[in-house]
Amino acid sequence: MLRFVTKYGFLGYYNSGIGFSPFERFQLGGDGLSGYSYFIGRDIISQRGYEVYAQDATIFNKYSVELRYPFSLAPTATIYGLAFFDAANAWSDFKSFNPFQLNRDAGLGVRIFLPMFGMLGLDYGVGFDRYDPVNGVTKLTDMAKFTFMLGFEPE
Repeated sequence: MLRFVTKYGFLGYYNSGIGFSPFERFQLGGDGLSGYSYFIGRDIISQRGYEVYAQDATIFNKYSVELRYPFSLAPTATIYGLAFFDAANAWSDFKSFNPFQLNRDAGLGVRIFLPMFGMLGLDYGVGFDRYDPVNGVTKLTDMAKFTFMLGFEPE
């Protein structure tokens, strides 16, 4: 199965004198499993291969492509592997918005659905834009990150 996903988000305001609300924001990066976002109303947008890199964004865009292959479709254990490519970024306002300035990553993963646990997932993503020879991030192991998911697939 081939899956294409495009997500955009924008927060606006009615009164330019007041500006944005202090609560609703987008958080981009990481595995999407931080459990304290409901206090301040953050929308968590996960990106495999990256740590959280945008905390208080008002605009984001994300593009994903996944190729999924089923290994087992049995009702007791549904297992499939996947290869993915993501590109995303977030900005604080429209003045700095550039839809072509994206953080890219690619990797492999596995999804296991067990009726007693629900969805379990493990992804290994390499963030290509984490390459930084000035700060010593030049090895593939420094640019890669494991992502674990439990119960649902974050967006």
